[in-house]
Amino acid sequence: MSGIMVGEPAPVDECEPSGAGDARPPVALGPLGKGEHISVQETREAGVFEGHCHSGRAAVRSYGGAALAQALAAAHRGVGDDGRVVHSLHAYFLRALSPQRPVRYTVDTVRDGRSYSMRHITAVQDGKESLMMSASFKLPQGGGGWRQPDRPDVPGPEGLDNAWAFRPTDHPLRTALEYREVPRPAGPVTGEITRLAWVRTIGALPDDPALHACVLAYVSDAPLAPTALVPYGEPRPRGVTLASLDHAMWFHRPARLDEWLLYECRSRVCGDGRTLAHGEFWNRAGELVASVTQEALLHVRGTG
Repeated sequence: MSGIMVGEPAPVDECEPSGAGDARPPVALGPLGKGEHISVQETREAGVFEGHCHSGRAAVRSYGGAALAQALAAAHRGVGDDGRVVHSLHAYFLRALSPQRPVRYTVDTVRDGRSYSMRHITAVQDGKESLMMSASFKLPQGGGGWRQPDRPDVPGPEGLDNAWAFRPTDHPLRTALEYREVPRPAGPVTGEITRLAWVRTIGALPDDPALHACVLAYVSDAPLAPTALVPYGEPRPRGVTLASLDHAMWFHRPARLDEWLLYECRSRVCGDGRTLAHGEFWNRAGELVASVTQEALLHVRGTG
């Protein structure tokens, strides 16, 4: 795995926001390519790493996607170099993290088989467990065909507006990612809610599959649960509380996160103070590269 993921010196190319040439990947290394937001540092203790998670929507709370990416980065360090790649992760958010203090990630080996490996990762801040994750890795397996549905037929990213314009211009998500949402049809919101958006990093990423998988985990958390807020409007209205409870991902194919991916987010159900959402990432060739499911706490003041 690239040393960028563990805080060693990274290339010093400056990030260049991409404007013209939407069809081409950005060239210069951006924040994620340099390992910012997702890197972890090795400590003197075996299997223990340390990182800082930047804030999310609330300045006092860390962005959950950063914790997912850092936990996965720590897990990658103990898998070895025989070509095993992550194929799934399952995580529980136990407590909110603070962006002001470091997070310690302890990686335990659960199993190493001939083709599959399992790691358990615990994130601790201020002596309290804040996130638990299990991540499974496998050797690539050739042969066999692929079966999948067709990618949603929507316009490409060219010409679409920045859907994160409501975020401060210096927010880490906005400076690290381009996010262009496909316009939703007008009309009342009932039943399943679907949002589709194109996303890629601002700046290139090194050719490291593990790094791209970590960035995919980082990206996946931002718009998924908030799909349930479409009836209430964006940015999040006053009186609405939304917080991730758990997060699961399945990595089907290698994907480059510095090239456009279509992220389809579907909010399937909402009730009992919770909401469940499903997501799928597609590349421009129409290949399904990853699937995501997330449950979140959702409370709207005045509805019980």
